[in-house]
This record gives sequence, C-alpha cells and structure tokens, in this order.
Amino acid sequence: MLALEKLIQDRLRALPAFTGWQVRGATVATDRRGVPAVDVRMGGASVPQVRKPAVTLQPEWSVTLVVQKSDQAAEQLDAALVATIGALHNWRPTDAARSWTELQVARVTEAAFSEAGLVGYEITFTTAAVFDGQS
Repeated sequence: MLALEKLIQDRLRALPAFTGWQVRGATVATDRRGVPAVDVRMGGASVPQVRKPAVTLQPEWSVTLVVQKSDQAAEQLDAALVATIGALHNWRPTDAARSWTELQVARVTEAAFSEAGLVGYEITFTTAAVFDGQS
C-alpha cells in the first residue's frame, strides 16, 4: 500500500506544472523547508468491506501544495491544484502487488503550517484494493 507514495510522486514530478517544485513523500528523509513543494503521504485507510478471507482497504492519500505567501501565491496554488487533480483523479496506479481502483478526489482543505509565511491546500484522494488473509 505504501508503494503508492512513489508512484504518485513520480506522476506529479513528471508534470510541467511542478518544474522547480520539491516533490516529496513521508517515507524518505528530506529537508522540508524548501518551497514551493508538493508533499505526498498516506493519512490512513478505512475498511469499507470485510469478507472472509479478504478485506478491502481504502487508503487516503493527501497531496499538500505549499508556497510562500505572496501576490502570486493564489495563482501558483490554483495552477498546482488543477494539475494535481488532472493527473490523479480517475488515474489507476499500476502496482505489481495489488489491483487498485482509480484515485478519486475526496476533499480539498486548507493546510495548516507552524511556520509563518506559508500557505497551501491539501487534496485528499482515495483508492481501494483487496487484501487476502488466511483461508
């Protein structure tokens, strides 16, 4: 499930809209002070269906867009939001270990930062896959 982090990062990193942006995830050590930035992380997973011997897991992936507050911040964030949704909504990740459903936008919220001078938005996507247990 956590292998999706790199797949999502790679897809976003390839977009012209993110040239010059840091595209980073939660599982790799990196300097998180650089902006503009795209932060990809899994926030948890719900369990919408359990049937012996399998379970469906529905992880939530957040893509947080971060820029410095400025006269151009709204324009930067808007372009990044459009690019992110365009690249990920209805995209089906290819993972050799799992057959994932298409990512779907679940919500968009303002991101909270402890450092002054930053502004951003978090786009949350969901996908689902079946995990087999012991029969």
